[in-house]
Amino acid sequence: MKRKITTVFLFVIALQGFSRTIELDFPKLNERDTARIYYFSGSRVDSLYVTLNSKGKAIVAFPQKDYRGFAYLFIPQKGGGEMLIAENRLRVTCPEEEFNAGMLQFPQSAENTFINRTFQRRSYLLAQQEWLKDGEKFNNNKAFLATLQSLQNNNEKELEQLDDSIKTSPLYAARFMELTMFMQQLYATVQNPFDTAQQQILKNQMQYTLDINALYHSGNLWADVHTYYPGLFADANGDFNQQAYAISVGITMMRLQEPVLTAFLSTALTTCERNNWQQAQEVMLRDFLMTYPTLLVSDPKLKRMLGAYGLNKGSQAPALAGLSKPLTQTAILFFFESDCDHCRQELNWLSARYEEITAKGYRIISIAADTRENNYRNTAAGFTWDKEDSLCDFNGFEGENFKNYGIIGTPTIFVIDKDGVILGKYAKLEEIEF
Repeated sequence: MKRKITTVFLFVIALQGFSRTIELDFPKLNERDTARIYYFSGSRVDSLYVTLNSKGKAIVAFPQKDYRGFAYLFIPQKGGGEMLIAENRLRVTCPEEEFNAGMLQFPQSAENTFINRTFQRRSYLLAQQEWLKDGEKFNNNKAFLATLQSLQNNNEKELEQLDDSIKTSPLYAARFMELTMFMQQLYATVQNPFDTAQQQILKNQMQYTLDINALYHSGNLWADVHTYYPGLFADANGDFNQQAYAISVGITMMRLQEPVLTAFLSTALTTCERNNWQQAQEVMLRDFLMTYPTLLVSDPKLKRMLGAYGLNKGSQAPALAGLSKPLTQTAILFFFESDCDHCRQELNWLSARYEEITAKGYRIISIAADTRENNYRNTAAGFTWDKEDSLCDFNGFEGENFKNYGIIGTPTIFVIDKDGVILGKYAKLEEIEF
């Protein structure tokens, strides 16, 4: 009885206003199997849990009726694989009990047929292209080289025709394919910082033509593009132009709408935090507030970043929760977490110069984002400053001090005077003029 209720309930929901339904059909599975469907919105991952019936079937009502994007199906102990959800009805099936991505079938799905066929064909043509180039190295016979040149011309023509079919297709699968091709070019270009012409091509593509809405629902590609795109702003010496990167992000955002707009900014800012690019972060936040002064921000991470942006030089610092002795001298507030490599380097730097820094009248206060007590105790045991000034409430980034100071990445360092006025905010201690 329970099996029937589950199946009927899902079917009824599917008919009540939902324009996306997914039919699972795994004839060798049964009610003991539960399918999980993961789908993506920027950095966010949502999931559906579906119990199959005795015949290995279920109809899933997809909660986002206009969703066009990447998804991942996983059945524990059986297998998993990627799929695209962009049609009103999608049937997913496999005749085998255990399966992998290549074994999944999508009857009558134009989206999944297109991406599978196009990806396989393009991979084949690219491999053929490399094989033909290598052929030039092994035979200098004129007739052979002429034949080889003819094959190369045909290969290039086929690739052009295939890429044209991708550009002109209205399917989400075509946009996903374009994103994949962009990511491949991006990765190759970042490895070659001397190719400034290709760098500019990719920058223009990101800023003006790349389908960011499609990227928003692309799964791992969202994070991958954000991770590698800043590499286009590093010169041959490895110097990173933070301001140019921040401006490029702002240009890209000008053609975006919510919720993609703030999700794009939030992920770019997270990339800055991870790499200690404080200047880029401040430019992005400043330009965002100037460009969208009335936009209501719901993203909790971005709200915290915007709050932190207001804590700049000259502003009043929030009171520190858990501080036993009042502030009577200039202090260094060091926000960290024990598992952070950059934090450990800065903590070692701070400990090595403790006598020198305190002799100049500074008080050191550390605030940890740790949630595991043993982890924190082991790190704090090596601190040279007053243990009463070593704070940790074991609530991580949700702790009161971290929220009040808008901390989303570590290390973050504030210098405040005896009256609680912020004198500076830093990512590295060596930036401070002691």
